[in-house]
Amino acid sequence: MFCKMKFYCVFFFLVISKCFGQDFSEMNKVLEISDSIENQKEIRIYKDYSIGNRIILFRMFNDEANEWIVQKFWYQKDFKSVTKIDEFRFPKEAIGKLKPKNAHLIWLNLLLCNVEYLTSQTNIDYKLKDAKIVFEDGEFGISKNKKHAIDGESYRVFIKNETIKNEFSFDNPSFYLKYYPTVDELISYNELLSVIKKDFDF
Repeated sequence: MFCKMKFYCVFFFLVISKCFGQDFSEMNKVLEISDSIENQKEIRIYKDYSIGNRIILFRMFNDEANEWIVQKFWYQKDFKSVTKIDEFRFPKEAIGKLKPKNAHLIWLNLLLCNVEYLTSQTNIDYKLKDAKIVFEDGEFGISKNKKHAIDGESYRVFIKNETIKNEFSFDNPSFYLKYYPTVDELISYNELLSVIKKDFDF
């Protein structure tokens, strides 16, 4: 019974991931950006809401003119349309009392989150469960219990840093970190989102 339940959960996640992949590809087409990253330094984070029809894309990149740019797009899956666009270009000088953000420093903080090497949450599923030996029906066996978030947010990340490229996905990182606080990948997922939230309210 346990093996069947596990299979169904994995199958469901793969179906969701496939749909998410189709959505972000459609979104890229509307935005007229390629699915593959062409800039030498760029990160994209697609945030999908499980109980809504919206995807938010956070994009930070270093363009051909060596200018750092941050963009945020709000995409409606139902209508295949972008409803809002925010763009931020890093000023080189202070504007009034506002000091310029250091784009290179933010980029380095993102790299410190291991984004170049992180794997998807499906690949660390074996770490996200509590296992113990139990005695049942006259035999010893292993019981595995895993917490599941019913709904929430899914993330898909694409990163390119010069010659290094990576892609990974995860969901509800703060929920899982609460129950599995020693898992390195969960720590990195949360640190990544913290850096983006701190500087860009994502």
